[in-house]
Amino acid sequence: MLLFILINILVFIFKNSLIAAGFNLSFLLTSNVILFLLSFFGFFIQKKGVSSTNINAFIRGVYSSTLLKLFVIVIAIVIYIVVMHGEVNKPSLFTAMAIYIIYTSVEVIQLMKLARKKPDA
Repeated sequence: MLLFILINILVFIFKNSLIAAGFNLSFLLTSNVILFLLSFFGFFIQKKGVSSTNINAFIRGVYSSTLLKLFVIVIAIVIYIVVMHGEVNKPSLFTAMAIYIIYTSVEVIQLMKLARKKPDA
């Protein structure tokens, strides 16, 4: 949650600089919301697997989370390309990819902390 707020604050603080550099702010903010929600739901899917005693439950959680993210991101990109008539804002797209990596890293770190607390991990 803190990361989501921090990214939004940074976008608003550097709004003029980002616009001057050619970024699409609405795309950045929308992608931040989508990535936050995906990470939020993916975390809870995987958290159930981590807390389970069955290793298969953990693997199913990882696969489910990955597939959820894959399909939602592909659908979001297709919608963006169709709405923009093929004119993709590359700086914003690459920044969204970096934000995805950050969210994924935070998610993995939090899951590792949960797994370490588990007595049979």
